[in-house]
Amino acid sequence: MPLHLQRLADGSLCLAGVDEHWRHVLSGVPALLAEPQPPAVRERLLPTPSSKENINRDWRELIAPELEALWRTNYELMAADLGRLEKDTAHRKCWRVVFPANHAAAWLSAINQARLVLGSRWDVTEKDMTRPAEDLKPTERDHDIFLIHLLAYVEQLFIEAEVGSNQ
Repeated sequence: MPLHLQRLADGSLCLAGVDEHWRHVLSGVPALLAEPQPPAVRERLLPTPSSKENINRDWRELIAPELEALWRTNYELMAADLGRLEKDTAHRKCWRVVFPANHAAAWLSAINQARLVLGSRWDVTEKDMTRPAEDLKPTERDHDIFLIHLLAYVEQLFIEAEVGSNQ
């Protein structure tokens, strides 16, 4: 059964078709984001906004900590939801998780941040992202490029579920 996201009758979301591979990919997001990030990655996530030092100081002291706290809340919420994965009785080799629809924004934020972290770690370019899958090598960099693609697919599921609920 392929990974899919659906809105249930009570409005909650159900991510199902979570096989062992997807379970590993999804649980890797909060784990990745909980790690201290190197300076290049932090600069990508929290770029210096100005050439004026007083603006940059205010940014570092007032805005950046709030953004980091929000991001932490998002990936912790995703991790808590993933902690409730349960065996899917209809599909023996898969799990599913049901969570409130208002958690979708946190999931999207965490997944997007993970994609940015991976891309920044390896200085991934548009050319890297358009390489055919068969050209990827068994390297850590290419593994993470593939992971960026997988996470984009999960983002797409969330967006499609939201668009479908608005029709």
